Amino acid sequence: MILKNEDRGISAHSFENMHVTDLAINKTLGMQLAPEGNGQILEMPESPLLLNHVGTVHASVQFALAEACSGEFLLRHLGDAQSQVFAVLRTSDVKFRKPAHGALRASARFAEGIADSLSAELESRGRALASVLVEVADTHGVVTMTGQYDWFLQRHQPTG
Repeated sequence: MILKNEDRGISAHSFENMHVTDLAINKTLGMQLAPEGNGQILEMPESPLLLNHVGTVHASVQFALAEACSGEFLLRHLGDAQSQVFAVLRTSDVKFRKPAHGALRASARFAEGIADSLSAELESRGRALASVLVEVADTHGVVTMTGQYDWFLQRHQPTG
C-alpha cells in the first residue's frame, strides 16, 4: 500500500519554513538544529542506540546526519523560495575517515561554483543540480566522515 501525501498529513504548505529535524526519521535519531554562530548546522547527542558492534557511532547514523545536514543547508539557502522548489537527493559519495565517538556535529557548504549559479539556473531552466559538501565531526572535534550530496531541484509548476 502506497500512502498519498494527503494521507500522511503532508501538503505542499507543510514544506514552507520546514527544517529537516521536522522529519520523523530525523526526530527518531535525535537530530537537532545546532546553535547559530558555531558554523555547524545539525547535531546529534550521544546515545547507546546509535552505536555499532565495536562501540562507535554507526556509519548509517553518520550518513543520515550528513544527508540531513545537506538538505537543511539547501533549505536555508532557498529561504522563502523553499516552498516553490522540489528537491530530492540524487547521488552521494562519502568517506568514513575515523571512528566516531559521542555527540556528532555536521557542517555543510556548496561545492565550488554552485552558490553563484543555483538561483539563476532555477530561474532560467526551472531545475538545477546542487552539490553540497558535508563534514561530520565527533565530540572530540575529529572529522569522522566527509561527503558530497548531489541534489536535483525543480521549481514547482504554477497551478491554476
